[in-house]
Amino acid sequence: MLILDQGYLHQIMLKMSKIKRINSEFFKEFDEQACTLCGECFHKCPIMMLPIDLAIKEMERLIIGEKTERVLSECQSCFSCNFYCPENARPTSLILKRWNEQYRKDGLRVRGKHYMTLYPYYPNFRSYVMEHLPKQTKELVKNWSSLDPLKGETLTYPGCNIITFAELTQASFFEGLDIRGRLEYCCGETLFRTGYKEELFQITKRLDKWFNILKPKKLLVLCTAGTNVFKYVLPHYGLMYKFDEIKSYIQYLWEKIQNGEIKIKNKLDITVSLQDSCYSKMFGDEYMDLPRKILDAIGVKIIETDSYRVNVRCCGIGAGFSVDSAYHSFRIRSSTIRNFNAFKKTKADAVCVYCAGCLATFTGNKKLYFRKIRVYHIIELIQMAVGENPTLTKKAKRKRGKHFFWGAVKNQLPKIPSKKTFKIEKIPENPPDYKEAW
Repeated sequence: MLILDQGYLHQIMLKMSKIKRINSEFFKEFDEQACTLCGECFHKCPIMMLPIDLAIKEMERLIIGEKTERVLSECQSCFSCNFYCPENARPTSLILKRWNEQYRKDGLRVRGKHYMTLYPYYPNFRSYVMEHLPKQTKELVKNWSSLDPLKGETLTYPGCNIITFAELTQASFFEGLDIRGRLEYCCGETLFRTGYKEELFQITKRLDKWFNILKPKKLLVLCTAGTNVFKYVLPHYGLMYKFDEIKSYIQYLWEKIQNGEIKIKNKLDITVSLQDSCYSKMFGDEYMDLPRKILDAIGVKIIETDSYRVNVRCCGIGAGFSVDSAYHSFRIRSSTIRNFNAFKKTKADAVCVYCAGCLATFTGNKKLYFRKIRVYHIIELIQMAVGENPTLTKKAKRKRGKHFFWGAVKNQLPKIPSKKTFKIEKIPENPPDYKEAW
């Protein structure tokens, strides 16, 4: 059941309620000839919401390569502006291009190293968390690094964020999946959203080599972001390996609920605010309906905030993506708290996410949010509905959040004032041999 709190809905969201499925054209270069300088893209942006005259001026600056007042420093690359553009000019691609130019010229502030998803070249927030995983979880993740032949035709790809919450994969309805992955086989999603074009080409060479060793016919991805990146983004960046099918785990779960393989035993009598994945809107209404259908099937009522579907705000990590921000912890926290406050206004019992990256951002930033807020991954709620105790326990989730938080405090905060910069070294096609690093 869906509850719409009209006090928090913007008219624009009602106008944009029908989201069309996009395709790979959505991620091509900015089309300057198509742009009419209407300003709708940044005026309707759920993060900036610029006055129309400033929105037009900012686009003019972007096109000629001038420094902007707000867009280049505040954009969170959530791609909403691409949806709002009436001419399909792809303004996000222009922002990513300008970020790339900034980075190539000046580098990135050293504080950004803590968030680089390029282990082992840059020990980062994920590798810090993995150093503190329980022994049993470390062993589970180690098993995923195997290059032995697949047991079937499907490779189940965990993604970097699920690796840090690996216990989620131990739910009964995932039994039998052949999960393979490690931090060194990152899909490059954050590199894409921060405009690091050359590095993304290097990532795809590594992935191509890995896929050609395992030779999967199908790819099941345990995150929406990775599904989109493999399906629509990486083909633009040199990925040659072809899959017969690329499917999100959300689709997989809904199919299992529909055909009775996931049997609901205990309907949950709770309300939640749903944090949509930034990438879910890329697949259209049909996909964005799926987590809502799943929650409805298990008895969970949704109270939407002022940010959902096409108008969704990034969980907070996107506030670190610009070159100006360079993953500034205070900016990330401020963006996350904005979402927490919106959740609180709904008076829902909890927050539900279906992206493990959102789970990481929320659990890590709860430490400095001085109001009680419960956060569940949708997998936990399904487990409760089928009569299982969540395999990611409350204690484990609390500790994981603590390590995300303290990793930033210890490794990033001392570097925030520094003006030193760095540039990412070339990523070799062959990652280091897997060893007992955690």
